[in-house]
Amino acid sequence: MVEQGLRAVYESNGWEIDLAQRELRSRGVSVPIGSRTFEILEILVRSGGELVKKRDLIDQVWPVATVEENTLHFHISAIRKALGADRELLKTVSGRGYRLLGIWTVRPATGPGHLLYPKESASAQPLASTNLPQPASALIGRTAEVEEISRLVRAHRLVTLTGAGRHRQDTARARGRS
Repeated sequence: MVEQGLRAVYESNGWEIDLAQRELRSRGVSVPIGSRTFEILEILVRSGGELVKKRDLIDQVWPVATVEENTLHFHISAIRKALGADRELLKTVSGRGYRLLGIWTVRPATGPGHLLYPKESASAQPLASTNLPQPASALIGRTAEVEEISRLVRAHRLVTLTGAGRHRQDTARARGRS
């Protein structure tokens, strides 16, 4: 079994649920799903085929919000749509909850960008595209900064930028002082 602190990849019949990359893949190809939908899928796959009650899913995915069952139904439908022809992997137990069927094997998430690899290797693999809009105009003289921010956005769910922008020379001097 995978150690508690490490993120795992669950595999079954050509499907992969990569918890480190927060990605659903079909035969190695990424299948786009939203972050809440992925959280539901993660809870279901971690349950090991056991029934997960609707209320438990809602409480875990939306711990501080009041959410109706129809919101959960929307995300369950999104999982079924992502699974396509294998949609029967997600079983509804009427009035009670859901279970993810199949024999899911667990392996540690290894490879560039995963927690078992050094951080330097994360740049070795091309990163997934983001949902950021295309810029309205080009930034002049900020190529390195844009590349760094793009890399961070692809690698992390949340990136916060603060402070005023600096010139490249100021950035180099600021780094030299630390």
